[in-house]
Amino acid sequence: MSTSLRPRVSTDAQRSASGCSRPGARLERSRAAAGLAAVCVLALGVTACSLKDAKAEASVSASASASAAVARAEKGIADANASATASREAALTPELRAKRDAALAQPAPEKPEQMNDATREGATLTAWYFLELYRYAYMTGNTTELKAMSDDRCVFCKSVIDRATKLHQNGGWADKWDQELVNATYYEKIEGYDYNELDVTANQGQVVSHPGAGSDPIISAPEENQVLDFSIRHNGTRWMIGGVEVLNK
Repeated sequence: MSTSLRPRVSTDAQRSASGCSRPGARLERSRAAAGLAAVCVLALGVTACSLKDAKAEASVSASASASAAVARAEKGIADANASATASREAALTPELRAKRDAALAQPAPEKPEQMNDATREGATLTAWYFLELYRYAYMTGNTTELKAMSDDRCVFCKSVIDRATKLHQNGGWADKWDQELVNATYYEKIEGYDYNELDVTANQGQVVSHPGAGSDPIISAPEENQVLDFSIRHNGTRWMIGGVEVLNK
């Protein structure tokens, strides 16, 4: 039987003897790992910055392209409008141009005194002012005051505003016509209803409307004793028009 007489070497001593646990080696590996991590972080940072810069440049480029497209579109619209205006002007004879200028130069109707009073007189004056604004809108294209006294539910009001606006957008207008208020009948508000009723009898002279674009004028015959049924309410400050219906022509 043979027995080894070599002294037993401890595990720690073995690791030391083999060189696997040398402090210098561990330090070198740590430095290498740290250096590699730094390189990775730097590389990732450069890549991220590059992507961010690329996205920013792409965003700026897209924004610039969109702005340029909008500018071109706006210029195209402006040029088209200018061309259309020039064509309409060329189509007008000196006589028609004078009539148009006279219509556009019409002053806005004056608001009658006591028009805003919550009385039958105030309601009647409001209806007359509405008819004056109706004529003014077709002559000048200005519908600001007409809108201000029209309730959202008033289909007739919206129709007048839209038609007058479109007429002038197409280069048209209406000559001034004569009109007068003959009679007005005011009805007290019925329980459960928001509007008073006001029947207005009016005379209207011949109406000449010019559609523009060189089209022939449209002539409407005079109307006498035309009855207009107004739905009208006082909102605490002024009378508002909720509807207008022509009862007879």
